[in-house]
Amino acid sequence: MKKFLFIYLLFSTFVYSQVEYKYDSKKTDLPYWVKEMYSESPDPGKIELLYNNYYKGNKFIKNKHTQYYKRWKRSLSREINTEKTTIIPRKNMNLNLPEWECVGPFDFDRNAASTSYAAGAAHLYTIEQSISNMDILYAGGATCGLWKSENKGLQWTPLFDTELMINTVYSLEIDFTNPDIVYFSADDNLYRTLNGGNSYELLYEMSFIKDIVMHPNNNNILYICSEERLYELNILENNLETLVFGDILELEFHPTNSSIIYIVRQNENQTEFLKSINSGATFDIYDSGWPSPNSNDEQLRTEIAVTLDNPNRVVALATGSANGGSGLYGIYISDDQGENWEFRCCGEQPAGVPSEVNMNLMGWSHEGLDDGGQYYYDLALAINPNNADNIHVGGVNHWVSNDGGYTFTC
Repeated sequence: MKKFLFIYLLFSTFVYSQVEYKYDSKKTDLPYWVKEMYSESPDPGKIELLYNNYYKGNKFIKNKHTQYYKRWKRSLSREINTEKTTIIPRKNMNLNLPEWECVGPFDFDRNAASTSYAAGAAHLYTIEQSISNMDILYAGGATCGLWKSENKGLQWTPLFDTELMINTVYSLEIDFTNPDIVYFSADDNLYRTLNGGNSYELLYEMSFIKDIVMHPNNNNILYICSEERLYELNILENNLETLVFGDILELEFHPTNSSIIYIVRQNENQTEFLKSINSGATFDIYDSGWPSPNSNDEQLRTEIAVTLDNPNRVVALATGSANGGSGLYGIYISDDQGENWEFRCCGEQPAGVPSEVNMNLMGWSHEGLDDGGQYYYDLALAINPNNADNIHVGGVNHWVSNDGGYTFTC
């Protein structure tokens, strides 16, 4: 409720600001925070964050924009303090949870700077943190290339931002011994940087790469999931081998036994779970309890996750449409390395019409009551490494389970 009040008051103030200080829209040297402040639909949280980040790295010089920014904040503070509002807690919301704030990266969409509903925000596909240096993160965006942070995400630097060919970065993997060595996909190619992003080299031309995973015990072995096959790349020998054909969505290793590999493959109107127990030499399908849509239904995306707390557990986030509803198809759990699966959430059947007892975790509603949503695009799934019952699901919203996937809270 406070957030909406904040935006309302800011909007009325900015209507005046655009008349008072109309800047030249053709100028390219204005800071992002100024451009956002005078945009048609300014985001107050983003303005303040951009402003603070800008003056962390730039000397403060008073000008008409900074003066207006100061007056606006003072005026807004007075209005909020005198406004009486009633805050109604959302259903299922844990009010003790900390609030989220955006730390970037911020970039104007190269292909849709004037039409994007969130111009200035980088649409990220993937983000990874270095194991050998926890301060270093890399992120890949849909239209803004590869980014790097050296302070745990507080500030971001675009890499190769003058190289238009490095534009869509869907997946990446950081060498676990050296944070300067990063493998990443750009469009249909596999690239590598050996110097932390100062330069890059093309390794292979491939079809659309969905996932890149380094062998947990051998940094010279990469597994590459593409829309045509699963590859094993031996970097030292420069040898690329096909392990499995098909549209491979993702790959996970067993947390304590690297000879066991799990993959998800899309096949017509459904996904399949495959496991190898011999380091990828052969893979077998395990479908006992796995999603099995009827001919009129579909289940085209599945994310899987594992945890050190219960090494034999595999959690699957399946999305699709069935039984009159779309979005979440189901949360499935296996406690025997994927050989048998149990449907746990939500409701009594896959998908279906959303309701209080059949929540759609992929929708926009924080109560899970709307149909559809983010279910064939970016999905996020993770399990707490210290608590196998603590499961995190991300679509439009962030949902958390503390009982092994039977129930979730937004």
